[in-house]
Amino acid sequence: MRITRAQRNAVAEKITSLERSFYGRGPRNVKVSVSDDDPISLVVVSVDSLTVADAVLSERGHKQAVIRHHEALHEATRAEFLEAIEQIVGTPVSAYLAQVHPNTGYAVRVFVFSDLGDFDEPDQDN
Repeated sequence: MRITRAQRNAVAEKITSLERSFYGRGPRNVKVSVSDDDPISLVVVSVDSLTVADAVLSERGHKQAVIRHHEALHEATRAEFLEAIEQIVGTPVSAYLAQVHPNTGYAVRVFVFSDLGDFDEPDQDN
């Protein structure tokens, strides 16, 4: 599997668009990187992704509230982000992880592609 520069650019544009749609504003910048080894990981860093409300909470010592807010947003919008990345890359995502840093506003989304299958699906043997 290979993720091209054009696909990385499309990912950056789509992440910006989705964040703008769901959060009311987009990040100032988005950086996309891809690992070379299996499992392939596509890492997306959104710069300055906190909303005004998030920034106020963080500045006033409510950092865990910012983290919980973004965890809820990540879970609620998970399907849309997965669908967008899978459409651009053309391969199913095996695992998806997302988090935001409440001080810096950096948000990280990691999409893992592996021949081992979907890590997020429950084990069928249990």
